[in-house]
Amino acid sequence: VNEGPRGRDPYRHGGHAPQDLTGRVFGGRYRLGTVVGTGGSGSVYLAQDMSLGREVAVKVLHTNLAADPAFVERFKAEARTAASLTSSQVVRVFDWGVDGQAYLVTEYLAGGSLRSILDSGRTLSPSQVLSVFLEACRALDHAHAQGIVHRDVKPANLLFGQDGHLRIADFGLASAFMDATQSEISASGPRLDELGGLRGYVGTARYSSPEQARGLALDGRSDIYALALCMVEAATGHLPFVENTVIGTLRAREGRNVPVPDLLGPLAPVVSRAGAAQPEDRPSAAEMGRLLLEAASRMPRPEPLPFVGPGEIGAAPLTGEAPLVPPTIPPIPEPPSEPPPPARPVGPQRRWPAAVLAGVLVVAAVVGGTVLWESTRDDARMLPVLPGSSGDSARDLLEALGWTVEERFDRLDGTVEGEVLTTEPVGGTSLGEGETVILVLSLGAERVPVPSGLAGKSLTGAERLLDSAGLAVGDVSRAFSEQVDADVVIQVLETSSDLPRGDGVALLVSDGPAPRLVPSGLVGRPVEDVEAALEAAGLSPRRAASHDEFLAKGIVLALDPPPETVVEADEVVHVLVSTGPEPRPIPQVAGLPLAAAEARLAAAGFRVVIVEGPEDGTVVRQDPPATALGLPDTLVKLTTG
Repeated sequence: VNEGPRGRDPYRHGGHAPQDLTGRVFGGRYRLGTVVGTGGSGSVYLAQDMSLGREVAVKVLHTNLAADPAFVERFKAEARTAASLTSSQVVRVFDWGVDGQAYLVTEYLAGGSLRSILDSGRTLSPSQVLSVFLEACRALDHAHAQGIVHRDVKPANLLFGQDGHLRIADFGLASAFMDATQSEISASGPRLDELGGLRGYVGTARYSSPEQARGLALDGRSDIYALALCMVEAATGHLPFVENTVIGTLRAREGRNVPVPDLLGPLAPVVSRAGAAQPEDRPSAAEMGRLLLEAASRMPRPEPLPFVGPGEIGAAPLTGEAPLVPPTIPPIPEPPSEPPPPARPVGPQRRWPAAVLAGVLVVAAVVGGTVLWESTRDDARMLPVLPGSSGDSARDLLEALGWTVEERFDRLDGTVEGEVLTTEPVGGTSLGEGETVILVLSLGAERVPVPSGLAGKSLTGAERLLDSAGLAVGDVSRAFSEQVDADVVIQVLETSSDLPRGDGVALLVSDGPAPRLVPSGLVGRPVEDVEAALEAAGLSPRRAASHDEFLAKGIVLALDPPPETVVEADEVVHVLVSTGPEPRPIPQVAGLPLAAAEARLAAAGFRVVIVEGPEDGTVVRQDPPATALGLPDTLVKLTTG
């Protein structure tokens, strides 16, 4: 595959020749000036916003893209998403639209890009790499927290403002180009998936992750892999895994970790983790920022970056792409005998003072504080961006930097006590030594009264009442109660009469009456005694009757549930009560000898017999008569003759 023009990627959007649109007005307000960058997707112009009288950058995309309705809708949606990012490390998107060609209006950054620095023949020292990529981590952390993946992190998208700080450009544009990219690949040759499982690839091949090359679903860890590649290139001037074709480049990194040169020193372990072949082995952007900050304690301060502004090296793109491969792919060269002006530190390497570094680490870990590297240089006293950091850490840092600190206090919902709300002046302002910085610290959220009447309400009702008061249900403790129904508030456990807005109120909520134990020792006792014992235990007795040959009427035969069973309060306990033996027919014994008659009656269960007449006589009469019903204790009178 032949190499395209320098500064462009020949594998994206057909390698269109750039148009000269100088002087044209887009959207009725943006007059294009000189071209400051070109790329595979279009050209970037320095332009004048005639409505607001300010300089802006306008990226004009290739003409054929505006003819694709699907692309236009995707482009507008991604532009809206990019405009929603508010991090100071993300290039601000002002406007977008279609005026014959799709265009995107952003802030103009005069410091050029990391690509322009590298194309000038310079590299960065490890400390400079650290300072640049700390800010990149902050930008990516902000985007990833909102579910936005860049998909095309590369040196051409790492831009610098006049303040020397990094901004990342082109959030969302890689996604917008997805459909156009795939359709052109399909029209021009074999599909990437037919050549190695690379279907769905979006982004610049040189900086894509292994999962991106395979067309898999991406998350923020794909951007972290691209950062690792950029860090190696920034330090060495050479990019790992570059082959002569797109597919060769993508295949070269499959299953392989990014090789990390020793010259990165304390940064090497961080870059090694970020460049892991498997996404699950990479840190998040926030974690990577913390790892970089930990490495700072073992590194010298960074020297100023060797910025190369737009236009200073010819076709170096502001937001375009570098060529896929250079004319040749040489091995990493030996240091030249007459190197270009170095970007690396000169003179004694001064390390961070311990007290200042401690403050830097604490504050930066909270607010992403990549600005702190630049703010602590001897030649730049720029106020750090401190909102969200600890007041104590911010005060220590400002005093260590030679400024006088005054404190003011205010309340703000969503903040914690002692948090920095703002500073006067704002972060990014240059200050002389001894000047005063006002720290506005939070007293916490606004306090609101805890509403009365919570006790006795259902838990759902209490939640509604607290919500209307600006509070919430906090910790819920539960207890059994004989007086309060289940899920009803027994007591408010909060001792304070007012709380910060949004705080939770601790409540004690009823679980209803405690469980009961069916008493033992009740079987065989009179039913009246058993019922009284069950009621005293908080249970509800219910009688059932049954005949029994041996237990007298009114004696309890059994309980259901049985004794020693744990049951709910007021649960019904069925009490089986004896009604005595079942009545039975008295047998016919008249005409039988007395001995035979007594034997027949005994066999039928009648045991009490009175005889009148001779004992050796025959029964001539019985009372009760035969077929009458009787019980075992029924008296049977026999008369013999």
